[in-house]
Amino acid sequence: MEALQSVLSLLNEPIVQFFIWVAVLFVIANIFVERRLSFWISSVGATYFWLKNQDPVVALKAWLVVLSVFVVILVVKNVFNLNVVLLLKGKKRCPMCCEEAYRKAKICPHCHYKFASEADECET
Repeated sequence: MEALQSVLSLLNEPIVQFFIWVAVLFVIANIFVERRLSFWISSVGATYFWLKNQDPVVALKAWLVVLSVFVVILVVKNVFNLNVVLLLKGKKRCPMCCEEAYRKAKICPHCHYKFASEADECET
């Protein structure tokens, strides 16, 4: 019961409500347009409606959270030469065709390149 109360109190936080609005708009937009475009439609749409009806500081804080995540991903990619998105998906890039392949794959499923080692991966 205490866990339910903590979840309910978390749902009452304005920044969590903002991200819920973004998620709902993303699901709706994803039905009609591709994923990248639906991300921007949901983000800008939620920001617009939030600024119109709620506290603008919450929308600013939410965008700071999103931008912080992007900065962390860019720093990890540039400093450590590591693609976080591919790592989270459990994939790597083929050095021949630059298509995604599973991290443990010995042969690229697209061009049939035989992976030699991790150092030979494509950098993108």
